[in-house]
Amino acid sequence: METVLILLLGLAIGIAVGLLGVGGGILIVPALSILLGMNQHLAQGTSLFIQLPPLGLGALYAYWKRRQVDWRAGWTCALGFFLGGYFGSLIAIQIPADDLRAIFGVFLMLAAMLLRRKSPHRGPGTEIMPETFARLLSIFSVACVVGVLGGLLGVGGGILLVPFLVLLFHFEQHRAQGTSLVALVPPTGLLAFLEYYRAGHVDWRVGLLIIPGVFFGGVVGSRLAQRLTPTRMRRVFAAFLFLLGAWEAVTAWWF
Repeated sequence: METVLILLLGLAIGIAVGLLGVGGGILIVPALSILLGMNQHLAQGTSLFIQLPPLGLGALYAYWKRRQVDWRAGWTCALGFFLGGYFGSLIAIQIPADDLRAIFGVFLMLAAMLLRRKSPHRGPGTEIMPETFARLLSIFSVACVVGVLGGLLGVGGGILLVPFLVLLFHFEQHRAQGTSLVALVPPTGLLAFLEYYRAGHVDWRVGLLIIPGVFFGGVVGSRLAQRLTPTRMRRVFAAFLFLLGAWEAVTAWWF
């Protein structure tokens, strides 16, 4: 029964990845903690392991076919994630599990509030900003910060990268989601994962069971994304994240 639950969990997370253009870690970590009873370090290390294969490749292909991917910005973000994630993981393994879980909950609430912010409407015909060196350097700096948080909390970083691309760099919502997936396909969390692995914070069995569902669910989610209103998607997901984050913080610190 537990095996079936884990397989279905992977599928549900994959759909969310494709639908919202975010890393699966934002859902994998609390799911492993709440549903499977893992401590926070183990949940985060397992989450980073799950995100090593190119699970978002199918979703990325769907966005690319619709010309909703900025490759230069995406690879710039990938480099920022790779470097930032390592430093975040060094911090994480020094923090007690309950405190880390509470920090994760606060992170979810902050991410939810960021997702709920209104961004200017930019339809498919919106002019695309030129990728100058200064602009790419700015995107890299933001990606490094997001990468540190990703390594600290075992998440891919897309949950923050997408709204940052929209609000700070004027990406159209679907284009931001497609570009974010470029940074999530390479093993940008490798250095962070190795630190968790050295500390013994990885459940290989659960990780291997979740991986197939995340891949196939991502393809389904990316197709659904084209039929839904971006603003509505963000608001619904943000409300869910806020409640989930509040639960994580409260149960970690007071129970």
